[in-house]
Amino acid sequence: MLTTLFLNLCILTSCAFMLGFTYRRWPVQGRGPWFWARSAGLAATGLLLMQFPATVVPGVFADLRAVPVVFTVLHSGPVAGLAVALPLMLYRLHLGGIGAPIMVLSTISMLLVGTVVRRLDSMPGFEVSWRRRVTRSLLTLLPNGVGLLLLPNGQTLFAQTYLPLLLLSLAGYVVVMMIVDSRLTTLRLLSTLEGQALLDPLTDVANRRQFEHDLPGLTVGDAVVMVDIDHFKALNDTYGHPMGDAALREVAQRLRGELRGGDRAYRYGGEEFAVILRDVGATSLPVVAERLRAAVGRDPLSSVDVPVTVSVGAALMVTGDPRQVVGRADQALYQAKAAGRNCTVMSVGADFQQSGQPGSRSEHSPASSAAQA
Repeated sequence: MLTTLFLNLCILTSCAFMLGFTYRRWPVQGRGPWFWARSAGLAATGLLLMQFPATVVPGVFADLRAVPVVFTVLHSGPVAGLAVALPLMLYRLHLGGIGAPIMVLSTISMLLVGTVVRRLDSMPGFEVSWRRRVTRSLLTLLPNGVGLLLLPNGQTLFAQTYLPLLLLSLAGYVVVMMIVDSRLTTLRLLSTLEGQALLDPLTDVANRRQFEHDLPGLTVGDAVVMVDIDHFKALNDTYGHPMGDAALREVAQRLRGELRGGDRAYRYGGEEFAVILRDVGATSLPVVAERLRAAVGRDPLSSVDVPVTVSVGAALMVTGDPRQVVGRADQALYQAKAAGRNCTVMSVGADFQQSGQPGSRSEHSPASSAAQA
């Protein structure tokens, strides 16, 4: 029996490696195509394990089919656990024998215990210690094989089978978790590195690389808004780079605070920011672009004791290459700066429309005593 169960363990390990690739990103996604593909794979793993059972007595078989069920119910919940367990129970009933009802009873008991354990645990899922994981799985596996006591000569069968089956099932669960942990650790690291590569560390908004990544996804009705801090070089020269960095951070926060969930702000370079607005439309774009400008200049920045304003250029995606939209937004920004700064210019076809109050600044502005940026 031990040899056959060890073969089951080897099969389970191989299947776990393949199922690990159904985890595609960190954090682990809930319901979705890969989730159900994983559940189907776990059910298939259980059926495969049932093809290589150890025969205890005629009609009574021992294998590690409980491991996929326990793994699923503990980490995905009772519904997914039942989805994995149901094909196994139906197949065992199809095979028949005196052990079939015992298997169904054991599987239902594990589902119930696993559900209770999962709900009592305050930290379900993967973010728990190994000791807690092993304890949870051990408690859930305990009902597996208890039904042998109901068979004729059940005490002898129980004594011969229960403990080896429990220990090897627990070992199988640990192996599966080690493989899954390895995969999730890799995904977590990749997610962290990707975030660092696509995030501006100073302002905590997306960087130019992320902008270039998102730009091809522009569709008709989306818009690009370019935002440039007015007289930023003068601010840096007068008050120092720490004050300039603080101003960049707060401007980024104010821009981000005006956006919807699907929109995104980027640090485009230096003191220039870009914003992609999704499905904004020609009517709303001037209002949103002007709101972005006003959000910065309306109140003094808490980090800078002088007024800070921005110039804004905006363009709507109508047809053509998204890069043409960026070019038109850049031209609109140039027009806003040429008009005296602190205003919004919209690119409408070959024309430009301006809003805001160009050139309105406090007499205490750093630009009053330094060259314009």
